[in-house]
Amino acid sequence: MFKTCHDEREMLMAADPATFFLHPHYAPHNLVLVRGGRIDPAWARVRLLQQWREAAPKRFLKHWDAR
Repeated sequence: MFKTCHDEREMLMAADPATFFLHPHYAPHNLVLVRGGRIDPAWARVRLLQQWREAAPKRFLKHWDAR
C-alpha cells in the first residue's frame, strides 16, 4: 500500500492493473494497493523514501542528509 493522489492512483492502475489495484474500502483515501511480488523493488524504494521525507521531522532529515 502506498500513498498517492487520486490522479496518480488512476494512472498506476491503468498502466499496470496486474500490480496496482484498489479495494472499495480504500477508495476515499489517497492510497493504492500493490500485489506482493509484482512491484519493482527500485520503484518501491524510491517511493518509500519520498514518503518518509515528506513525513519526517526536519531534524531527522538534517541528520539523514548529512550522512
